[in-house]
Amino acid sequence: MSTQFPGGFVQKRFGGWLERRIPPSSQITLSQDSIFIFPTSQGIAFGALIVLLILGAINYQSSLIYGVAFLLGSLFLVTILHTFRNLSGVQIEFIGSPGGFVGEDIEFEIRVSRSTGVGREGISVAWPDTIKQWVDIQEKEACTIKLFVKADQRGWFNPGRMLIETYYPLGLLRAWTWVDLTAVALIYPRPIYGESPLESTTQKDNGALVDPLGSDDFRDVREYQAGDPVKHIIWKSYARTGKPVIKQYGSFLDPRFILDWSAVPGLTEERLSRLTGLALDAARSQRDYGLEIPGTQLSPACGANHLQTVLKALALYGLLEVPAAGTEN
Repeated sequence: MSTQFPGGFVQKRFGGWLERRIPPSSQITLSQDSIFIFPTSQGIAFGALIVLLILGAINYQSSLIYGVAFLLGSLFLVTILHTFRNLSGVQIEFIGSPGGFVGEDIEFEIRVSRSTGVGREGISVAWPDTIKQWVDIQEKEACTIKLFVKADQRGWFNPGRMLIETYYPLGLLRAWTWVDLTAVALIYPRPIYGESPLESTTQKDNGALVDPLGSDDFRDVREYQAGDPVKHIIWKSYARTGKPVIKQYGSFLDPRFILDWSAVPGLTEERLSRLTGLALDAARSQRDYGLEIPGTQLSPACGANHLQTVLKALALYGLLEVPAAGTEN
């Protein structure tokens, strides 16, 4: 699984080293093997202050300055332990993602839990170039957060390694790690709406009535209304009752249709987008629809499960059917 770092030799070498040190897994417990810690700019300035105090104490032979320097040095050492402990033992787990369409912010659900009896606070979780989510686990032993990453292409989408970091408690040190939760989401083509499926009129007793007068398929009898064709009047009934009635005819539209690859214009991605828009429109109108694209044929049906099957076929057209381990699409 490739790590999302800027290009360059050093970054690639670092990414390869991370692959070996922190292998991809859907559930990772942070430990000393996976946590890095280093002073922040404030921490470096704090350390420099301690050095200056010690030099001043040596120069002026001041016990008070020695005491202050050693007190601050002890505080710095204790902060190292607390900053490391704030991440150590934290468990990160990928729960799932509902997927989405190209160009959308895709939701990823992450579970963060801690060791029993030890609270955690001030932990940030995020993928590169996304909004951070802050995690505080005090009263509960776990919490679930939602992260959002923009998807730029269809297919299986893996946002790469996730950055987890903390500056707790004083901001003098930063503890962080990069973890790969093998988080994947299925991204569907960006829908293009406004297309019209090819309709077919059939003589059958189901569907929607489209031509109440222009067919030989007898449906019913009703009273004559101004404008009705005279040829449909039942003259025998009129002679007997004196009230004109007419025969009702009708053609029915087959509610089923096929989303046909060859019936929509454009290049590959545009065709997939147009078919996606047609599928969503058909699902909203509760019509039966099928799909015919090169290599895939789906019979007409309706419902949420059928929509997901159609969208998945469109999303994975020409791609891998399942996310390959160790790769990023």
